[in-house]
Amino acid sequence: MNISKLIDKGEQAYKKRNYDYAITVLLEAVSFAPNNRKAREMLRKAELKKHEANYPGAGAVAIFGIPKKIGMFFAGLGKKSNPEGYMMACERFLTLDPKNRSVNIALGDAAASANHIDAAIVAYETAAEYAPEDVVALKKLGHLLWRNGEIQRAHEVFGQAVELDPKDQEAVKARKNVAAEASLKETGFETAKSSRDLVRDKDAAAKLEQGHRIHRSDDDLATHEAEIVERLKTEPENADLLQDLAEIYQKQKEWDAAIAALERAHAALPHDHSIRFALGDARMTKLEQELYAVQREGNKIAAGAKEKELNSVQMEELTERVKVYPTDLNLRFRLGEVFLKIGQHDQAIGEFQKTVRDPKFKNDSQLRMGQAFAAKGQNDLAVRQLEGALEGHTHVTDRVKEIHYELGGIYTKMENTDKARDHLGAIYEVDIGYRDVGDLLAKLDSSSEEGKLSLD
Repeated sequence: MNISKLIDKGEQAYKKRNYDYAITVLLEAVSFAPNNRKAREMLRKAELKKHEANYPGAGAVAIFGIPKKIGMFFAGLGKKSNPEGYMMACERFLTLDPKNRSVNIALGDAAASANHIDAAIVAYETAAEYAPEDVVALKKLGHLLWRNGEIQRAHEVFGQAVELDPKDQEAVKARKNVAAEASLKETGFETAKSSRDLVRDKDAAAKLEQGHRIHRSDDDLATHEAEIVERLKTEPENADLLQDLAEIYQKQKEWDAAIAALERAHAALPHDHSIRFALGDARMTKLEQELYAVQREGNKIAAGAKEKELNSVQMEELTERVKVYPTDLNLRFRLGEVFLKIGQHDQAIGEFQKTVRDPKFKNDSQLRMGQAFAAKGQNDLAVRQLEGALEGHTHVTDRVKEIHYELGGIYTKMENTDKARDHLGAIYEVDIGYRDVGDLLAKLDSSSEEGKLSLD
């Protein structure tokens, strides 16, 4: 795969103002080259330009709700067996809401954990740009720039963080340390391994390192964990410390320990929704991990049971969040998808009828409503929604293929073979290997021939 050619195609499409096609091509580029900074910068630029005239509403703040520390819920993603897949999930969401601070942070955390430093930098830069008073995003960006050797920019970013919060000791110390390293380079002391080689108090330097959001080794995490556990002996109900401890456990993929820490934090602050949702996210992530494990083992019975358990927890969590944030259409859309998955079609339709009013959810909501109506046997209503979902698409994207495939199946059930063939053929012309579309077309042709023979 020639990534440079894909980026060039995306850039040309951008110049022609064909932003949808540019996004499609550039998504493909980052899927093959996760750490290509130019591809990700160009992708975000196309997304922002697409939404320039009519940017989506600000109701949806995060994929998993609106907790303060949503970045920590994705902290373990990069250590999963397929970190790039999680990064792509974030990227697909960002095509709808590219300025979303929480999802950009989530993408940056996953990329950093997988050592895709350039990808993480782009994500944190976007978060910092569109949430200019967010010290957390600035510190994450500063640490990565420093790690990447971009010393001057790192110093500027930490400077912005200090201006926003002069009492933030992490930012203050990091800015001082970066300045020292920049001074070393300017004065020729480049033979030193780092600025810390010249710091007299090496214990202080070690503590500074441990305070970074991005930890460089498991030893750092273990040391930081021990410090928090020790502090909790005298501050057992300190919710911030408990959340920090849960973050470490998540990075270590110790989900039960993370859940236990968050349960303690929730008990300390029972009315704090962010902690309640953090606990829910940890439970869902644990179940997802367990589901992936049994799927890899090929245990279909165990996988079915685990998926059912996950769906139940997801429905419980999202229902609770919709109650707290009833205007958050992103949450409602996700709840609708869970309802659809477990066969509660009327409830699913009810949620999608709310989200379809928002332009950024319209096509996806129409697709899901079409699927729900089809599952209920209401084929005319299903066709109306799916045909509406096709409107405005100028290229055959994966989503368009899915809509054509659904319509092909419904028209086949309605015994309208011509329309079924039209929709399945629209896929076959551009992607001969899509699902079983070739077999379905062959069956349609076979049935048509049998009909002709019976007439003869």
